[in-house]
Amino acid sequence: MITLELPLVIDATFCAGSAMIAYGAVLGKTTPTQLVWLMIGLVPFYALNQHICFKTLAALDMGGSITIHAFGAYYGLAASMILSNGRQAFGAYTSSNIKNSATYISNIFSMIGTLFLWMYWPSFNGALASIAEHAEGELDAATTLLVPQQYYCIVNTLFSLLGSCVSTFMMSAWLNDGKFDMMHVQNATLAGGVAMGSSAALKLSPGGAVAVGIFAGMLSTTGFGRLSPILESKIGLGDTCGVHNLHGMPGLLGGFIAGLAAFGQLRGVTPHGNAQLGYQIAALVCTVVIAAGSGALMAAVATGRLGINQYKQLRNKQAGGEFNGDQFDNAAAIDGLALFEDATFWTEVEIETPYSGGAHADLTNYSRRNGSYHVKNSGAQSGQSYHYSSQHGGPPAARQEVSASGAARPSSSHAAPHKDTGLYAQDV
Repeated sequence: MITLELPLVIDATFCAGSAMIAYGAVLGKTTPTQLVWLMIGLVPFYALNQHICFKTLAALDMGGSITIHAFGAYYGLAASMILSNGRQAFGAYTSSNIKNSATYISNIFSMIGTLFLWMYWPSFNGALASIAEHAEGELDAATTLLVPQQYYCIVNTLFSLLGSCVSTFMMSAWLNDGKFDMMHVQNATLAGGVAMGSSAALKLSPGGAVAVGIFAGMLSTTGFGRLSPILESKIGLGDTCGVHNLHGMPGLLGGFIAGLAAFGQLRGVTPHGNAQLGYQIAALVCTVVIAAGSGALMAAVATGRLGINQYKQLRNKQAGGEFNGDQFDNAAAIDGLALFEDATFWTEVEIETPYSGGAHADLTNYSRRNGSYHVKNSGAQSGQSYHYSSQHGGPPAARQEVSASGAARPSSSHAAPHKDTGLYAQDV
């Protein structure tokens, strides 16, 4: 019999949080059915990893840097690698897809979410912490330190978040020639909360907590600004929301920091004393292996590579030219031009035209940075820079009408987007 109690309900919520982190890596590149397969498969592996980390290894992870953030991130990243395999030929799978970008309005709404996350992150890290009270002298010195765990969680997390805010703005300006990037501000400012998760319940100095946040913010911002483009261009890793930068790397950092912080605790506070660092590293390795393996496995199941070929027939028909036009809109397969398109799976959503943000297979002369497109050196004079906003049509090469078969022809007007025959269509 399963007994429902508050810690179990909170833990189930944390599992859902890890699933949402995994969503961030594959968002816009999967069908609803594929998402269901991925999330069904995540739950048992999440529970297995948590059992090994907490029961077998006795790792420190009060706020879930390891078991929630790192697990969800690498589960989603492994799934994204499987899902993107073979689709790079469309030329619009990851950041080169015009729809995989932000607008002014979406940035504002995302920033509101960031503010709420920032305010409530201390309570997230301390949700399962002890708030027990004991009479003075009832416990020894080592055990007494376990009593104000929730206080430590709130204070440590707050100071760490402050540190990540400062370093995020500094690094963002440094990476962008003195200008701030909204993508960095929306995400990396929260990295301090992620990195403080494992050691949140330990007694740390205020300076130490701030230092953890500063380093986490620098790591996360550099990941968004430099590492993600490298991973995408070298190995084709499509990370829609940048979960590797906000949850993956800061989560690994948090697990390692908890092992270092164990050296400054009194005897009995940590399960393994000064040997805690080794168990933290073991938990990190275990988490990455289980998350990546299970994410790749479930993505293979969801894409039909292990026997569930629910999309194979449709893809074969598409390849053979047996259907096109509005028939493609109703196809369950999500390939090429259907990526990042809400109208593929939702009613009362108009299909975006290329000029307003549609996908296009030839974006080799453009690079995306936070919803804006910048012409690369080819075709432009040395020292010149051209900037096009996705709100005003994206790059000129993308302002074309694109049919379901991928053929493009110039558009003669900026007509409002509407549904018509073909995946993308507008009045000519």
